[in-house]
Amino acid sequence: MMLNDMRESTMTRLSRLGRLLGLSMALLGAGGAMAQERSTLRAVIAGELRSIDPVWTTAVQTRYHSFMVYDTLFGIDSEQRVQPQMVDRVQVSDDRLSYTFTLRDGLKFTDGAPVTAEDVVVSWNRWAERDAAGQTTATFLQSLEVVDARTFRAVLKEPFGQLLFALAKPQAMPMFVMPARVARGVSGNTQITDPIGSGPFRMVREEWVAGVKTVYERNRDYLPRSEPASGIAGGKRVLVDRVEWINLPDAQTQVAALQRGEVDFIEQPQADLVPMLRRARGVRVGVLHSTGSQGTLRVNHLHPPFDNPAARRALHNFILQPDMILAVTGDAALGQVCGALLLCGSPNGSEHGAELIISPDPAEARIRRGAEQLRAAGYDGRPIVILHPTDQPIMHGSTLVLADALRRGGINVDLQSMDWATLVTRRTSKEVGPRGWHIFLTTGGSIGPANPAFHIQMSGGCERAFFGWPCDERLEQLRAAWVRETDPQKAFALAEDIQRRGMEITVYIPFGQFKSESAWREGVEGILPIPETLVFWNVTKR
Repeated sequence: MMLNDMRESTMTRLSRLGRLLGLSMALLGAGGAMAQERSTLRAVIAGELRSIDPVWTTAVQTRYHSFMVYDTLFGIDSEQRVQPQMVDRVQVSDDRLSYTFTLRDGLKFTDGAPVTAEDVVVSWNRWAERDAAGQTTATFLQSLEVVDARTFRAVLKEPFGQLLFALAKPQAMPMFVMPARVARGVSGNTQITDPIGSGPFRMVREEWVAGVKTVYERNRDYLPRSEPASGIAGGKRVLVDRVEWINLPDAQTQVAALQRGEVDFIEQPQADLVPMLRRARGVRVGVLHSTGSQGTLRVNHLHPPFDNPAARRALHNFILQPDMILAVTGDAALGQVCGALLLCGSPNGSEHGAELIISPDPAEARIRRGAEQLRAAGYDGRPIVILHPTDQPIMHGSTLVLADALRRGGINVDLQSMDWATLVTRRTSKEVGPRGWHIFLTTGGSIGPANPAFHIQMSGGCERAFFGWPCDERLEQLRAAWVRETDPQKAFALAEDIQRRGMEITVYIPFGQFKSESAWREGVEGILPIPETLVFWNVTKR
């Protein structure tokens, strides 16, 4: 499929632009003179914020929100090193089984309550229910207890060298600290609705209109660390008074608003509009995350035809990575064909078992082979439900390419269009039929997929696994062995076994690695290049 086939006509797009531009002007003007007098940064995030609970969902918008309002015990700096954040010091016993943590003095939540060790322990236990790293960490824990108001202790059953990394990682579900009164007794399957945190911003809850605007103000009681900001570590210094996330679903409207200075930042401008932005006066375009992202296809393991491993493997033939990457980036140079579940170029990267995905065969031959294999595996012509997030430039284009390839193979595709926020809720459904789902596409950053034990999409943990619910005891045994292995060569051999097994069961399918571009006004400076998240501390606006 060519990119032109996926574009609306110029007249249609201009018509939509005319209708939406008036709406955007009214929206951007909301907030009155007071907001205008202060330093306000307006950003267009890809998709909208629907949930403010970082344990309930892995939606990136929720993760971005959580880094605004919460803080973490540790952070990963720009050199991928673990650094203390809320923690002042940590004492580790000689046998590496006891970790005693002391919090920094003066930390408090935006309601004025001090941050205590009890808040940490309650938050840690809730996080460990849902996150892959939390679940792995829990298998090593003998106890997690409060020592005093600022001190807590983790005692392990056996040495676990990745404990601090698990608490610091920025991907999937980071370990954010929230008030014990909010998190206590609330299952990870139930959403919290109270945004109180101790992070660099506070959410202005009364101004949040889902699908329209989300507002944050500087937390004047936040105590940043003394070190310079680096990755998600160091001093989180807020240099603007207010940040507004503006939801403008139409790509043309986003671009027009940026060119006119009505918004300051667009996270993911549509690929075919980037050349226009490069020529625009007062606008800069660049890649914030130089390590790029991995595109991933999630398939539902619960229902026919993809409850059959052979049917899932047949899907590999329909992953036309060059076409999907071009649909995502608009520039083949920004992408890389890759069949590694654990990322090409990472220490654990391997493409064993990915021959169908990275096959050099012509597209039509691959599609024909995939259709034959799918029917041989029991596909009977029933509709294949694909969830299509139209407001996510990366998943929008790649989903259209996938749907087209399946249709060319004679597969009955039910392409259901929706916004990303709806998809995030819909993917939790285990229903059969048109209200359920078979396939959706998403992404992973450069840190999570490189770690086979902590990567949430690599789990074969059945009900505890990521959406699609892969269930495979052998994969889980290999991941457990990898996290315990201290010999680098043996660990790499285990990572290759994990790659092979992941491909055999189709835990997920990579559809390429790529870099996406952002755009911002020239007066905006200090945006930190952080893999897998987006933060607005350290940012100034002239």
